Amino acid sequence: MRLMPRASLVRWMLGGALATALSGCAGHAHVTRNEEAPVARAVVASSLDEQIAVAAPPGTRSLGACDPASDVSRFVVAHLNDMQARYGEIVGGRSRYAYVAGYLRALKDENPSTLVLDAGDDYEKGSVAELRSMGESTRRMIQALPIDARTIGNHDFAYGAEAVQRDVTWSAHPVLAANVHRDGAADTSPFVPFVRIDVGCVRVGITGLVTTNYGSNDLPSREPFDGVYQQDDRYAQVLADVVRDHRAEVDVMISLDHLGFWQDVELAGRVPGVDLFVGGHSEDLVTVPYGIQRRDGSRAWVVQAGHYARTLGRADFAWSHHDHALTLERYAIVNVDETLPVAEDVEALAREVERDAAPDARNPIATLDAALPAGKMADLVWRAVEARWGADAMLLGRDVFWDGLPRGPLTLERLYDSVFVQREPAGTSGFSSLVVVSLSGADLAALRARLIPGPLFAFYAPDTLDPARTYRLVIEKRALENPAMAMYGAPFPLRGRWGGELIDVLEVYARARTARGLSLD
Repeated sequence: MRLMPRASLVRWMLGGALATALSGCAGHAHVTRNEEAPVARAVVASSLDEQIAVAAPPGTRSLGACDPASDVSRFVVAHLNDMQARYGEIVGGRSRYAYVAGYLRALKDENPSTLVLDAGDDYEKGSVAELRSMGESTRRMIQALPIDARTIGNHDFAYGAEAVQRDVTWSAHPVLAANVHRDGAADTSPFVPFVRIDVGCVRVGITGLVTTNYGSNDLPSREPFDGVYQQDDRYAQVLADVVRDHRAEVDVMISLDHLGFWQDVELAGRVPGVDLFVGGHSEDLVTVPYGIQRRDGSRAWVVQAGHYARTLGRADFAWSHHDHALTLERYAIVNVDETLPVAEDVEALAREVERDAAPDARNPIATLDAALPAGKMADLVWRAVEARWGADAMLLGRDVFWDGLPRGPLTLERLYDSVFVQREPAGTSGFSSLVVVSLSGADLAALRARLIPGPLFAFYAPDTLDPARTYRLVIEKRALENPAMAMYGAPFPLRGRWGGELIDVLEVYARARTARGLSLD
């Protein structure tokens, strides 16, 4: 049982809110190699002798061994964020996640006092197997990684409330979200607001904060996730409440957030009592921990490790039990590549979940005679909906494509890499999914006249329209539900039926072309 100064607790609760960046410690850049940076010491202690003994609460987990004779305890925080189901990415013949798991397991073997944190957005966009399994393949892959605590991200709500409940209920590690509760019932949530993990002799408290839902316009929304989970955006207040309730129980407090880098920087200045902000959402690769010094004299660091499991962060800390002081001794960004140890069981699992959900994801389904740039992908979709759905017209954003297509054989997975699905709002179809609308030639002509000119949207229709004829228009969900993004004037009254995601129509079109001995382009 460790002792905690009473005056420190008072200062953590009542300390100043504003902050300034430490000179020379504000790093916010992308790198292609590992970097290390020594950083300053954070002292969060008082000179008063009066102390409070705090016992470990029931259910507290422990990592590593505690040597009570040592005045200084060293531990490691390894962290990831925004992996976005990229287990389908192959590096040196193996899944990227096999290297993530191999490195983290080796790190824990080398130093059992290692805490692995995941700042959310593990789901969506990265794998056609995930899309076809409605997130189940990703749930299985997450559980194969040696994660000690995880905060849920906005993309992790993609497949709806039941999928979220299954994820959290079956998780081997706690899933944090202090600012999310069931709509209409503020005291209910499948997530935990706080967890304590004793890492060696150091009592570490972890809380988590989550950003908002997103609407079909791909912009933040105050609507509950899938109509069920309400998000509280009073981040500073929620975090301060957790600090008030739990700071006395721990030596070190971590906020594991899915809010974005600069939101974490703001919180680090406003909320005393938190030593480390491990973030995600903005997908920044922060090579040097961003240091914050508060007016009360305490300090904090903000870190984030890029995205797509291509990099992860490692922070080596030392905690002085005598001085009640935390020192960040070094920090490194680790590139996830074939130089890292491999977890062969995770590699096998990646193959298995893909085989279960999308068994032919790696097989060629089409061939291109020439590379197709991203700027021409809308033309390909137009040909597909015209051929497969009998479309007479189409309105589609040119910005919904993540990449073009390469020359030569094309696999289903590679095709999906160009048209990732983002299910927004959570629990619905992708904002780039396609809706089929029947309307008169007069209405289609009126729609065309009101289109906002510019490069954002591509519109396809016959030059001459028969006002009395019925036409079939394929329109993206985003423009249908948010017509002001594409058209002038009052909302255009359009109703239709859902056709499918971009990958759905493109896959069918690609296979049909191949069956006829034709290239996709």
